[in-house]
Amino acid sequence: MFLTPASQIGAVIMTLISVFAAWAGGRAQKVIALICFVAWIGSAAIQDRSYKHPQYATLVLDAVLMIVFVALALRWRQKWLTGVATFQVLTMTSHFAMIMDPRIWPKASITAYLVWSYMVLACLLWGGVAGLMDRRHAATSR
Repeated sequence: MFLTPASQIGAVIMTLISVFAAWAGGRAQKVIALICFVAWIGSAAIQDRSYKHPQYATLVLDAVLMIVFVALALRWRQKWLTGVATFQVLTMTSHFAMIMDPRIWPKASITAYLVWSYMVLACLLWGGVAGLMDRRHAATSR
């Protein structure tokens, strides 16, 4: 599952950001951190490593994530969560681009997929920092 150094480093980064966001943030950060952590592991587990065809199993997982992230962004209305939802929508475009035009070189599609995935994590990190700042502000306001 995490056999290459790049995937191992990515797993460490994802774990650290998820743990930080869950620790530092409020309910929204905790929920999104858990979803991201589980989805990242799930995506790595179901990934077709031949890369000869579109990643249909990952597409289904990412479609569910997109629906959940958009719904939560509409519910909680936080800027960092809007970023999470936006980058998840862009992740879906990477899947659909590969399906619509199989001439797209798989590595280009995978690279775009990874960029959007790391941007989701960057927004989650932003959410964790925002949650930490909210906690500190609430503590100093007392």
